[in-house]
Amino acid sequence: MSSKEKTVASRLSREDGTNKTYNGLLERPGPLSSKKKKYTRDIFTLALAFGYENNIRTPLVIKDNFANKENFGEDLPSLINALAITKTDKGIDILGETPSDIYKVAEEYANGGLDYLNSEYLSGADEFIETLRIKILDLNKDDRIINKLKELDL
Repeated sequence: MSSKEKTVASRLSREDGTNKTYNGLLERPGPLSSKKKKYTRDIFTLALAFGYENNIRTPLVIKDNFANKENFGEDLPSLINALAITKTDKGIDILGETPSDIYKVAEEYANGGLDYLNSEYLSGADEFIETLRIKILDLNKDDRIINKLKELDL
């Protein structure tokens, strides 16, 4: 693998031109503001969750390699691996076999969820955060998410 390929493989991509949306969310007053120590990686993670939750997966047409995967810490890889395994009416469906395939799925969900996140946040930041907090608490009743990740050895 060439050094250019290693660099691309170690970075997450977003759709070229979406930096205006990312920056708009960070510049707006509210809980996602950069003044509250929020960063592009936080917006990416929320967009990923929104894309997945709402089944909005949009392939990247022109990639912008914007962030080193290591900048996301340990939480994002766990989330990405968990989202790459979905339950269907036929059982378990693996959306990606290799790390690059799994990250591609995550990038597509984040790409699809970004506009939805932006419109929801624009409609009322405080209500948005409270609704999100309630959803997370509901999803993680009895540590279901953490236990499932442990079962899957992720």
